[in-house]
Amino acid sequence: NDEGLKALSARVVRAAPNDVQPNQMRAMVLAGHTGVWEAGPRSAAELKEAATHFERCAALCPAPVGKAHFAGQAAWCRSQADAM
Repeated sequence: NDEGLKALSARVVRAAPNDVQPNQMRAMVLAGHTGVWEAGPRSAAELKEAATHFERCAALCPAPVGKAHFAGQAAWCRSQADAM
C-alpha cells in the first residue's frame, strides 16, 4: 500500500544513500508516480523531498540522458509543489 511503500522507500535510502536505484525508488514513491499501486494525494513537502531525491539521482547517474531525465523529474516535482 501507499503508506507501506513510503516507509519501505525511506528504509531503502537509509541503507544505500549513495545509489541511484534507492533514491529513484524514494522519489517515485513520494511523487506518486505509479501505475502499480493506488497513490494518495501528495503534499508539497513530499513533492519537494521527491525532487531532492531525483536531484540526487541526477548527481549520481553517469549517463547524460539519465541526468537530464532525473533533473526533469525534479523540476516537475518542484513545480507541482510550488503550485500548491
